[in-house]
Amino acid sequence: MNKELQIVTEFLSATPMCFIATVDGEAPKVRPFQFQFEQEGKLWFCTAKSKEVFKQLQDNRAVQICAVKQDMTTLRVSGLAVLEDNRAVKERILAEQELIKGIYGTAGNPDFTTFHLEHGETVMFDFSGNPPRTGAF
Repeated sequence: MNKELQIVTEFLSATPMCFIATVDGEAPKVRPFQFQFEQEGKLWFCTAKSKEVFKQLQDNRAVQICAVKQDMTTLRVSGLAVLEDNRAVKERILAEQELIKGIYGTAGNPDFTTFHLEHGETVMFDFSGNPPRTGAF
């Protein structure tokens, strides 16, 4: 795993509830989302095929994720969503996340799907007066 991806993974693992912005036509849409994990160099998330966010990701893969730690350190990750209905990833999510298991039941649920990010560009900043830290993975 490259260093930038490791930094992002550690940040998102510490603050798994983040916000994801998608595009709906010309309008941005922001919603809370749960980071799942990094696996094989990919940041994984899950959703339902029946949700608006899934259609938005099909229409426009551009996303931005924002997470904030309690000390107000903020991470923004911009990239492209890759819709990948990965059964192994879904099984891991269900094994680790009781809430999601309660929603979807099994990895075979046709509404349950996964996606990951590629071409990630990162900006991390705080209120120290230091310049933002930027990177890519």
